[in-house]
Amino acid sequence: MASLGPESPAELAAKNDFGANIWAIFQDLYEAKWDQARWNAAVARFKAAHDPAVVQRFWMRAKLPTWDALEAQFRKGPPPFLRPGWRSPLLGKKVDLRWLDAGPFDHVKGSKDGWRDARILIIEFWATWCRPCLAVFRDLSAIARTHPDIKVVAFNSEGIFTNAPIDVAAVRKFVARRDDMDYPIYVDTHRVAVNSIFQPGQNLSIPLAFIITPKDGIVRWVGNPEEMAAPLEKAFAAA
Repeated sequence: MASLGPESPAELAAKNDFGANIWAIFQDLYEAKWDQARWNAAVARFKAAHDPAVVQRFWMRAKLPTWDALEAQFRKGPPPFLRPGWRSPLLGKKVDLRWLDAGPFDHVKGSKDGWRDARILIIEFWATWCRPCLAVFRDLSAIARTHPDIKVVAFNSEGIFTNAPIDVAAVRKFVARRDDMDYPIYVDTHRVAVNSIFQPGQNLSIPLAFIITPKDGIVRWVGNPEEMAAPLEKAFAAA
């Protein structure tokens, strides 16, 4: 990438044109909304407006696929859980949480014991390679430390999307080096948590938190822990 040199004004113009007149427009025109004629016209106009060598450098810098692959990606659209108005099928539903006690899980720190007596249960999924996950460690720790009526239980699943085996020792070493993970942590080595609630929730991204009221087993909210302040207050009202 360094061989490309600094971004030229012509590249910047191509990038801005692509962002405004290709990306911003066609990312919402997927499936039944797809307009092939509009796409063909937009691509032809973009190619005519910029030097091919400039476009190639912009393409390489942005690591974009071929035009055909890009068209296929836009036509398909984002996964369901990233589309406007999407709701997890578990939201507002009662879930069986007996798997929390049954396991098996590899213990890292803290204890999930007592979750049934908590007013609110937060189940969170994360991985060491997930940079956005790092941003929520301190927030989860603050909740666990300042709200004794909330039980936070985090499940590490390094191969959550690949089914790859997990190096438990490496996860324990990762956690031991941090000072911002003050809540119970387990490694979901056998995908018990993933199969029991993550997959059924269909919000297939991490970090991901489930806010549940243990008294009735109702899932009150599913989403990124960075966005759970307001849902947590609402769940308290229902607890």
